[in-house]
Amino acid sequence: MKNLVILMLVIAGLNSFAQTIKYSELSGNKPKGDFQTYISKDGESYSVGDTISIGTPSGTNSEFIYITTFGIMSAVFNSTTLGSSGTGSMNVIKKFQIGGSKSTGWKVILVAGKNTGGLSIVLENAIASGEIKRKGMTSDEALTELKKAKDKLDLGLINQTEYDSIKVELVKYIK
Repeated sequence: MKNLVILMLVIAGLNSFAQTIKYSELSGNKPKGDFQTYISKDGESYSVGDTISIGTPSGTNSEFIYITTFGIMSAVFNSTTLGSSGTGSMNVIKKFQIGGSKSTGWKVILVAGKNTGGLSIVLENAIASGEIKRKGMTSDEALTELKKAKDKLDLGLINQTEYDSIKVELVKYIK
């Protein structure tokens, strides 16, 4: 029994090394394995179980270009682009897939939503186009929050230590 437990721990340890993929690893040969975490081009970490927020459509007809919906009905796979009604929705990351080819480049495809249907998202393109909101704040959002904190400090609603703490958190998003 003790040997079985040790073997299971060794296998789990070996698998943990292959669970993260970085944007920089998408050149060359197709990455293999089941990935639980993806580190994007901008350094943000996305993991299975995280919640992502849908941004705004980047297509001309108020449709998302890099996000499609899919469903399984009567053993027929259906896929359509996500309409503007998806804006602001929150979705749980279910898994990561690798798509593309060696000549066009490999892309991380994020699958989110429900087991019987959901979203397929070309992650880097969706982030760059604003179809997926970044995990952190935008520069404008952080600046707005910092100004609110400064107003609270000036009004005596928070003290300097509290303001400094808020500032440290927000400054990393301001460009």
